[in-house]
Amino acid sequence: MQISVIINPRNAEAVDAIRGGVEELREAGHTVHPRATFESGDAHRFAWKSAENGADLVVAAGGDGTINEVVNGLYDWIEEQPGEHTPPLPRLGIVPLGTGNDLAGGMGIATGDPRAAVLAAAAGVPYTVDVARVNGRLFLNVSTGGMGAEATEEASGELKRVLGPVAYLITGVKKFVQLKETVARFTTSDGEVLYDGGFLLFAVGNAWRTGGGNWITPASDPTDRLLDVCIVQSMSHVDVMRIAPLIRAGKHVHHPQVTYRKVRELIVESDDEMTVNADGEPLQARRFEYGLGAHQLTLVVPEVPEAPTDPNEVEGSEDAENT
Repeated sequence: MQISVIINPRNAEAVDAIRGGVEELREAGHTVHPRATFESGDAHRFAWKSAENGADLVVAAGGDGTINEVVNGLYDWIEEQPGEHTPPLPRLGIVPLGTGNDLAGGMGIATGDPRAAVLAAAAGVPYTVDVARVNGRLFLNVSTGGMGAEATEEASGELKRVLGPVAYLITGVKKFVQLKETVARFTTSDGEVLYDGGFLLFAVGNAWRTGGGNWITPASDPTDRLLDVCIVQSMSHVDVMRIAPLIRAGKHVHHPQVTYRKVRELIVESDDEMTVNADGEPLQARRFEYGLGAHQLTLVVPEVPEAPTDPNEVEGSEDAENT
């Protein structure tokens, strides 16, 4: 098997562990090409070239941002191929080296042992998933707006490096004290208004987790050709304290101040510029258009994961039958 390993090399200890895994894969007969990123855009370019050169497996070793770059690189490559004879995309393996590692965590990929993760990426089971879009940017996991996106953006790289997931807690507490609402209109592709008013945060999920372990869209199914939308309406500090542990556990879907739906497409519009986070990548605009890409990606996971909440409990799940 031809394997490309794309590494964000910020953690020297992790790089050494990955090097050990690469050597074991070579001893097992695989052809492995490791590439270390140096600046923004490298992971995208390496992923593109890996697909172009016929890699069977691309392993992304880094945080959610690195993985997102690799996903965009693979997808951009496949979209430029001739339609009649589109070659298969490489499978995607993940070695989680970031702070939140939410995509990996949701997929059951263990953190803390990069060497084992590299080996597992070559030996796991295939799991073909949808790819979501927001304003042309692709994401596999979750896109958030409002308080959650602002907290993620303000958790600096240095703070995350030193404190790990606690960095999200610190910036989250700051946002909680400020508790600033955003006003926006959420509309589906057929014109239905899901919500129009003030909100604290929203999430559009292809998968489940964000912010270092919050199961914000727990009824998502990354294979159903639908997106899960969760809107947490404006509320008091006391109510935020009550709902926060529910969101952490994915038990907020039927909360009276939460709008939760499955949709094919979504438009979010505001009079003010908003910040949206898509798998670690911030975007700013007054209008965000969400949908799904035409192609799917095949992840390599330890086992096929299940949603924490039954997708059939959520309004809109019947739309999957008409896809």
